[in-house]
Amino acid sequence: MLLWGDMDYYFITNVFFTLLFVVDPLGLIPVFISYLYGRSSGEKRAVIIKSVLISILVSAFFIAFGNRLLIFLGISSGAFLAAGGVLLFMISIEMLFGRPSRIEMRDYREGDLPAEEDVSVFPLAIPMLCGPGNIAALLMFSAQAKDDPIKLGILTASSVIIFLMAALAMIFSQGVARIIGKTGISVTQRLMGLILSAMSVQFIRNGLILMGFAGIN
Repeated sequence: MLLWGDMDYYFITNVFFTLLFVVDPLGLIPVFISYLYGRSSGEKRAVIIKSVLISILVSAFFIAFGNRLLIFLGISSGAFLAAGGVLLFMISIEMLFGRPSRIEMRDYREGDLPAEEDVSVFPLAIPMLCGPGNIAALLMFSAQAKDDPIKLGILTASSVIIFLMAALAMIFSQGVARIIGKTGISVTQRLMGLILSAMSVQFIRNGLILMGFAGIN
């Protein structure tokens, strides 16, 4: 199959937009502002760089060994595609209804946040940037790629690009928050959740077909 065939376009768009909606860079803005309240610009940049690097390393592990892990556990790609679709659908519902698990933030006042607290690993890298939904998507697409170096390269590049977009969103979080406000972020999250819900249903359907369920068109 040619690199730029229809299936490759389908794989690229599916991978990129699924990871984009799951990571949700704009949704990180209020969380980032809350957890790094009172920190200097240098400290914020250091936290962003560390959290993104950790997320890339974790993602690279699941991209490289995801398919082998599923084979070792005896899980078919169809079964994980369906299960991943269910998990992504649950995440999309949280996005549609405001995602309380991610917008419930600690209310720090100036001077209350311990200076030595490192939030780059938890909660920013895991689970905010590289949480269960992102890992499930990586495993799902890794199983679809079946050790195809081109598809694994697409998956890796898409993941890195999304994390860099999240880093930019966090770097310019104050400005973005002022421009579009909480309402704009909320509306964007709900639109992304709506699209992700449709994509997750398609993943479930594809998984069921791969598992041999007849009569699914």
